[in-house]
Amino acid sequence: MKRNGRIRTALALALTAACILWAAGGLAADVFQFESKDIELFEGETASINLIREGKPAEEGTITYTAGNERVATVDSDGTITAVKRGISYVKATLKGEKRKWGATLTVKVLRAVTDVTLNTSRLEVYAPGDAQISGLLREQTEHDVIVIPAGKSFELKSTCTPADASDRKVAYTSTDEGILKTGDGNARALQAGECDLTVASRQNPEVKETYHVLVTQPVKKITVSSADGKTVPVGGTIRLQAEIEPSTSSIQAVKWSSRNEQTAKVDQDGTVTGLKRGSAVIEAKAADGSGKSDRFSIEVTQQATAVVITEPYLRLAAGQNSTLHASVSPANANDRGIVWSSTDEQIATVSKTGQVRALKRGECAIIASSRSDPSISAEIPVEVIQRVTSITFPGGPVSMPVRTTHQLEWVIGPEDASIREVTFSTSNRKVATVDANGVVTGLMRGSANITAAATDGSGRKGTVRVTVTQPVEGVSIQYGVYHVQLDGYLNIKAIIRPDNANNQNVHFTIGDGSIATVTDHRNIGKVRGRREGTTTITGETEDGGYTASAEIRVADYARAVVVDDVFMEGDNIRLTVRNRSSFSVDRVYFTVETYDANGQPLVCNSDGESNSFTGSYRYELGPDERSEHYMFDFGDYVQPTEKIATVTVTITGWRDTEGYTRNIGEEDRPTQSYHRFIPPAQGGGNG
Repeated sequence: MKRNGRIRTALALALTAACILWAAGGLAADVFQFESKDIELFEGETASINLIREGKPAEEGTITYTAGNERVATVDSDGTITAVKRGISYVKATLKGEKRKWGATLTVKVLRAVTDVTLNTSRLEVYAPGDAQISGLLREQTEHDVIVIPAGKSFELKSTCTPADASDRKVAYTSTDEGILKTGDGNARALQAGECDLTVASRQNPEVKETYHVLVTQPVKKITVSSADGKTVPVGGTIRLQAEIEPSTSSIQAVKWSSRNEQTAKVDQDGTVTGLKRGSAVIEAKAADGSGKSDRFSIEVTQQATAVVITEPYLRLAAGQNSTLHASVSPANANDRGIVWSSTDEQIATVSKTGQVRALKRGECAIIASSRSDPSISAEIPVEVIQRVTSITFPGGPVSMPVRTTHQLEWVIGPEDASIREVTFSTSNRKVATVDANGVVTGLMRGSANITAAATDGSGRKGTVRVTVTQPVEGVSIQYGVYHVQLDGYLNIKAIIRPDNANNQNVHFTIGDGSIATVTDHRNIGKVRGRREGTTTITGETEDGGYTASAEIRVADYARAVVVDDVFMEGDNIRLTVRNRSSFSVDRVYFTVETYDANGQPLVCNSDGESNSFTGSYRYELGPDERSEHYMFDFGDYVQPTEKIATVTVTITGWRDTEGYTRNIGEEDRPTQSYHRFIPPAQGGGNG
């Protein structure tokens, strides 16, 4: 059997049994089996397994191989097995002869190999081989990191195998000199001063290992930490600590410095402590030889005042006025945050211990705030004692201005000897008007706003002026180009003023020919009355700006432009004639027909099964004074009544001219447009 991994050698019990049977019976037994019953492989390894074939299996047939779980292991046609993934599977070999079939099964166990071994050195003193602290102590050259252990000390050995799910994560520890470093199952003890190597190796894969050089030293017995600089250090300052090591014959005369409060103070490996923030800190010196000996030193970090800040940038007061200043010491955690106040000229202004300033007379001085712990750290602000403003007025009174224009305001400040005469401007409505720092107002949209001037001397005095922004007319148009006015009737014509929020909406209307139509106006509406048939123009002129717009006026008897000339029966059919009695052409006439029986009762004539009326239309052009033709009418939803028609009423409901103007005949005019005809009993109804 040949393979490139490790294979457990199987007992050839089956082969031995076959030989015994052959010897006893004098005939060769049939044997078909794997050389081994099981095999172990690492992921990725391959192996070729031999088959034992005796008797008929050795003489005939073709062998085929199959794998039980190809995610664990595969097998090719020549019997070579490839380990794929950790797990257990099997490989089966089958031999089919002429009369019978033989089979053999092999168990395959796929292992996951250890690829790396790491010793946990978190509690050990480990140095690079060239580290200055130990390089002078080494007597043997080494390329491995060095573990320093004091003689007589025991320590625990812990290691980690990679990957974490390796099949066997057990490790073995060995020392090249058990007289210097004695290793056991998971522990070691330094016996005497000297050097050796410590190796940790995978038991599964011994070639996967990690090696350290071990230096066993004469241990430190005592450490004493002191400082000639005292036990106090300011934030940002430093003090130096010293560590005395006993005995002086210790192999490593060095310590490792650390701070147990690293946010408060830090320490470098020379023993220099730097204060970081106010508070207490403990500095520890620990023997570098791993003996565990240490000493601690407590220090206090103080925060000195670094700056004084006065909240107010300056102070402006009127004589006799008081104001309180506010100051603070930085940083906020300074040990002494006391403030001492003073004035550079107490004849102009004085200041109390609590920062209250009293103005005495007009003039200038400075107020100083100093740190109580360090007077050299201070801040000051200027103080001005002034004559305050008592009034602000606008002599011009309210302002009216068009939109998109500017206006310069004029104002008066009292008294004339006011110390500070500057003012700031504001507007009550920024959408209507804005004002700049010089009092120039810009009108933005129609409306009103209050412009306020405020004194900057702290007096609180203000003055206000009302500004009204007007919107001028910028153009005008008539809503429609042509208007149809009923003879002796009225029609309102609207002028559209641009913009629609213009202040002055008044328009004056005139008619070109007053004999055809007359007009009266109200704001932007012209009420036109038709006097006689004809065509003229109407013109509207804006009161603001004199903008004009015109439209055409057509006066006619539109309510009776089309009439019913006749209604009669032709057999069972209703026949009617309409006439265009206007001076223009129409291309559509709309009407309603009502039917009644001989008793004057309504006859149902509509497809809805309920109405005694139906709508119809005439869809052909009629010139002036032209009559309709028979058989050209559309009777819409008409159905033949079940009884004979005795009376027919036809009403014109509207028409459309050839220019597209449509006239609907209102209810008030329809009685004059109706034609009523009694049909003798011998006649009937129909479509005409």
